Amino acid sequence: MDHSHPKPQGAFSALLADKDLAHLELVLRLSLVCDSGGPLQLPPSYWRERLAVITRASHLSHTQIQAVHRLYLQVEAFEAISRERENDRLRAAEAETQAQAGPLQVTAAGRARKPPLRGA
Repeated sequence: MDHSHPKPQGAFSALLADKDLAHLELVLRLSLVCDSGGPLQLPPSYWRERLAVITRASHLSHTQIQAVHRLYLQVEAFEAISRERENDRLRAAEAETQAQAGPLQVTAAGRARKPPLRGA
């Protein structure tokens, strides 16, 4: 005898999924906006798992599936923006390091070296 938890069905299932999705839409949006250390900061992997749980636990309607898809897209967009911010930060740090090191000249052998100091 299989004692696994069956998926809720019918109107009850739809109501549970609607409530879960409405809650996730609100909290996920707040979490992604508070990515600079706000109280709801959670990693994208957490949100993906929450969406997967809703998908597995319910018989979703077409509209609910679209809502889940829309939330996945929000998580992906957040990750893309986060990656771009991190890349910008790394480029700025590299540029700062190079600016502090001063200009380099390329020798005839193809090696980079600092130019001689003027007046020395």
